[in-house]
Amino acid sequence: MKTTLIDQLNEVYYKEEWWQSHKETWCGITNYHQAMLDKGNLIVYVEDGILLGYCEFWRISFEQFGKLICHEKFIAPFENTTDGEICYVANAWIHPDHRQGVVYKRLKSKFFRLNCRCKYFVGQALRKKTQPVKVFKRSGLRSRLFKEGDM
Repeated sequence: MKTTLIDQLNEVYYKEEWWQSHKETWCGITNYHQAMLDKGNLIVYVEDGILLGYCEFWRISFEQFGKLICHEKFIAPFENTTDGEICYVANAWIHPDHRQGVVYKRLKSKFFRLNCRCKYFVGQALRKKTQPVKVFKRSGLRSRLFKEGDM
């Protein structure tokens, strides 16, 4: 039986995303993933029907970013996550066997094409003990991540 993209996203959520502190029900996370796909806030890399990576991002306002920083209530499916000038990387995952290959390059390229109008790119660095927020301006980020002809 072939599993759907949503089912594969759900499996990653339950089995791979150890940092998720409160797990939603299957129905809840199904609705969430579908809403994020519908809004264009979730890009995926699929090969032969298998999910190999994804990136979830929200285009948010300064006010919404303040809510996130201060841990105020923010329910992405009910927020405007498509029009802000801040691109917040909410989540990303690449299958462990494919982290050194084309998956990252394709997700990165699509991510920047979709978010080229954003002025700021932010996200939390969960690998750090204090979980600092990283903020990059568009101009500085492009030169750090892309070599000539990479896009």
